[in-house]
Amino acid sequence: MPGLRALSAALSLGQTTTNQLVTTALERARLSQSVFTSINPGLLSLADSIDHARSKSQVLPPLAGIPIALKDLFNIRNEKTMAGSVVRRHYAQAEAEDADVVAPLRAAGLLFFGRTNMSEFAFSGIGKNPHYGTPLSIWDRETGRLPGGSSSGSAVAVAEGIVPAALGSDTAGSCRIPAAFNGVVGVKPSFGRHSLNGIYPLSPTLDAPGPLAVDIDSCYILDQLMCGRLKPDADLPQLQAASLESVKLVMPQARVMQNLDPEVQSTFERSIETLTRSGVSIQQTSMPVLDHCDDFFIERPLVVQEVWQHHREMLQQHLDEYDPFVGQRMAMGADIDDKEQQRRYRERQQIVDDFNRQFDILDADALIYPTVACVPPAISETDDEDNARCVNLRCLRNTATVNYFDGCSISLPCHRASEAPVGLMLSAANGADERLYQIAAAIEVELKS
Repeated sequence: MPGLRALSAALSLGQTTTNQLVTTALERARLSQSVFTSINPGLLSLADSIDHARSKSQVLPPLAGIPIALKDLFNIRNEKTMAGSVVRRHYAQAEAEDADVVAPLRAAGLLFFGRTNMSEFAFSGIGKNPHYGTPLSIWDRETGRLPGGSSSGSAVAVAEGIVPAALGSDTAGSCRIPAAFNGVVGVKPSFGRHSLNGIYPLSPTLDAPGPLAVDIDSCYILDQLMCGRLKPDADLPQLQAASLESVKLVMPQARVMQNLDPEVQSTFERSIETLTRSGVSIQQTSMPVLDHCDDFFIERPLVVQEVWQHHREMLQQHLDEYDPFVGQRMAMGADIDDKEQQRRYRERQQIVDDFNRQFDILDADALIYPTVACVPPAISETDDEDNARCVNLRCLRNTATVNYFDGCSISLPCHRASEAPVGLMLSAANGADERLYQIAAAIEVELKS
């Protein structure tokens, strides 16, 4: 499927219509499995009104009439936010306003095709949902493989060509894991780059809304709208790709490069060879702070007590309505007192400081390592709850490092068309988003060629 820029041009030139885009999307959505929790019932009427305005040469924003999807934790005006749950039916009310990052997308004329499925309350990296079903990874559907989570439906909606782009959220990898498992681009922006107002929370200290799309350019356009750098009716910004000869990357000698599936290992190594031949400087350097991130995430996670604080009442009254895999882990937060949580916050800040110091010494643009250590596991591997926890942690291992050192990160597909999906992850310190987009744009061209 074309990206946002190409679709904008096609609409402007009369090569397609919004009605045609929406009709095709609806046809594909009807063939999909558990990708959406709801679809906007007024799409065709909205499409016809936009096409009518365009036929009358009315001035419209460049993106007007392009359908996108939103993860079911973003507030949408006049809709209920269920966050992939059923327990929210006891509490959810129709929202008065769009989430802060959603409002500029509406103003830009983008059509909200529907709410995408997700891990319940975004608390899983595997993407299973017992309430709305589990969408399948785009790869090896005969086996039936995990889509990655928590933004499972958003990634599959893009991979299936239903929409060119979607919004997700990333607390420990929830945009990048499903992007890697479905062969699309996923972005975890720096914490604080985008407002969290109007987004159902998982971890107020780690949550970051981010785009998923068919290409890096479409992610960049959405990012610029979401953070207010692009006005909704302005011309689309140009993403200037970095000169590959000027790019300096570091492949960390750390746990993130260990115990990789053979397909991940070979595909990643081939990508590194491609980039090296193209002039990118890639050095291998020890980065012990990444292992510290991993240890901290596994042994003393921040999110458990935060999510317990938010869900305490619902868990006490309706635990039986939660996904057991989610509810039981949330309930563990009751055992973490405020003193221990404050100790964790201080340790996390020390990790951020250590990373920034080590990264500055490297004088590099970004780190490069596989997005996920494995290819999409079979759903059957998670039928046993103990094994599901192991699979979940393995899926999250590499991506969670970035959230714990408070950085920004982009996952790009690096596999060939016939191969298992593998993501290549570029990560940098907090605030380096613009440069990271430029580097990703250049690397995307090389990987596609």
